[in-house]
Amino acid sequence: MARVNAQLGRDDLTAANIERALEQISCVPVLRTLRRQLAAGHVQYQEAWLLTELLENLPLPATPPAGWGVPSRDRGMRLADPTALAALVTPELPLAQVPGSLCWLTFLMTLFYWHVPLSVLGRWCGVHKTTILRWVLGLALALWPLISRWLGERVHASMVQVDEKWLKIRGRWHYWFVVVDVPTELPVLAALLPSRGQWACRWVGRHLRQLKKVPQVLITDGLQAYAYLVPGAKHVLCRFHHQQGVTHWLKPHFATEAEINARKPAMKRLFQTRDKRTVRRRLARLRERAADLGMTPWVTAVEAKLPQLICRVGSVRLPSTSNAVERFFRAFQRFYRTRGGFHTVHSAKRELLLFLVVYMFTQHATTGQAPIEVIIPEAQRMPLYRLINDPFRALQERASVKPEATMADLLRPQAAGG
Repeated sequence: MARVNAQLGRDDLTAANIERALEQISCVPVLRTLRRQLAAGHVQYQEAWLLTELLENLPLPATPPAGWGVPSRDRGMRLADPTALAALVTPELPLAQVPGSLCWLTFLMTLFYWHVPLSVLGRWCGVHKTTILRWVLGLALALWPLISRWLGERVHASMVQVDEKWLKIRGRWHYWFVVVDVPTELPVLAALLPSRGQWACRWVGRHLRQLKKVPQVLITDGLQAYAYLVPGAKHVLCRFHHQQGVTHWLKPHFATEAEINARKPAMKRLFQTRDKRTVRRRLARLRERAADLGMTPWVTAVEAKLPQLICRVGSVRLPSTSNAVERFFRAFQRFYRTRGGFHTVHSAKRELLLFLVVYMFTQHATTGQAPIEVIIPEAQRMPLYRLINDPFRALQERASVKPEATMADLLRPQAAGG
């Protein structure tokens, strides 16, 4: 009400007297007017204004969330002794001091990550496949808060790459937004949302503010809705996606390969330089020939996006592509391709967290390092790291070749009401 009074230059308006005044107004004239405007196509919807006001004025929580779209409660199993998890992430701790049931549970989680079917794992362990799923998801959900805290404390996220991956849940498309820090190439935020419009991006931006990760530079593939993610941040467009867009634009506009090949080299060559003046000269020459070549709409679009495209030309600080987030999604695609979608949003969020836990501790084939080692160098000496990357040798060191009888005792059903 203070804002309303200030805008109207008054000080006598209250919520009570406005409600009282509205009660005296008949809805019939209002409905009649709205129907007439609706039929003429002149209704002025205000949903966008209301949503903007809500997102901008919602108070931030006093304590930042752990991050990501973590389900509020897991309906499956949870660890009976959470303190035992400390053994998994304690550097230099001998595997003999890690509970054997926890070692085998980590082994099952790794096998599930690498596409071993739940039915096979269940047959090996003598339990139903849903029991295996509850076990491995329970372990992942218990480990994630610790990993999330490491990311929050040690990743600054001043320059990030953002992209989204489509997922199918009960036959409907959803989008997994991931924000990757450029220097460390670590994911600092992920959110599973039902759309990729401006309100989805505003929601991602709000979560970044809650985590106190407000980037100064955004590198994206050019989705228009990303302009609403962090207003005021420097927006850089990926050169790789721009080059891909050349071919995508040419194919529907020209019928023959000869026409496409006559234009494509000059269009792709536009940003193949490290000198900004060269880019502007090449674009000016394309503008002069645009009408004759039938490329005026493309040239106009490039000129509109030029500040976001040219800023990384010749820059040693700004990366020219969004390769970091693309590499992340390539690893995720290997995990996702055998699943063919998820059954519910709740189960999708849990399996996405399982992917993140194992991904963070899995060595890259080329570098021999796991992503988590960038911020936690001692992670290589943790039992969890060894159990994920060299499970057979790690289990042999414990002189154990079969699951211990106490493995199931480590888990128990969550309390009712979850």
